[in-house]
Amino acid sequence: MADDFATAWQALDPAARRCLELAHTSLRNGGLACGAVLTDASGAIVAEGRNRAYDPPGGSDPLQGTPLAHAETNALARARTEWDLAAHTLWSSLEPCAMCTAAAEFTGVGTVRYVARDPWAVAGGLPVSPGLPLNSPVWAVSSALLFLRGVYEMRGPDAEVLRAYERRAPEVARLVADPAFERADGAGELFGVLWSRIREAAGAAW
Repeated sequence: MADDFATAWQALDPAARRCLELAHTSLRNGGLACGAVLTDASGAIVAEGRNRAYDPPGGSDPLQGTPLAHAETNALARARTEWDLAAHTLWSSLEPCAMCTAAAEFTGVGTVRYVARDPWAVAGGLPVSPGLPLNSPVWAVSSALLFLRGVYEMRGPDAEVLRAYERRAPEVARLVADPAFERADGAGELFGVLWSRIREAAGAAW
């Protein structure tokens, strides 16, 4: 992992980078920060989605405003029935939940990859679900941080998952209230501002 953010950001797999960008978009729109993309055998992104469960109905995603509107299901909803997804990879900024894991299995997606473990699962000490993690502590912290910030904005600093992170990974929890979240226009800008602290948190927590 490069010391400077710009090099590390460009070296990150484009699919993972796009997932983080979509997760940040969800956060800026008042939702839970999770983004997902579907890539074909060549690695090209052919579909994408973000969490829209808290968006008002009537947008561009048919599931928008429903409890089914997770990032992964929104990405899969853009795949065509005739596509053979066996050679495709479903990427997510977070470890997919049971619903999204089942959706990937049902649609025949060949591989599932994610940037960070589900913060709820980490906080609860739950086992890892099927899939291939990116295995990068720095990006895992970055992705989890986006999600935790969403919980912070929706439920306040006393939310159970945030309290759990204060016990398990205080270096990560301390970043949740950073003013950079209010100023940054995109994921790249946010992570660039917090980069040194994210690296420190990754070294301490992961």
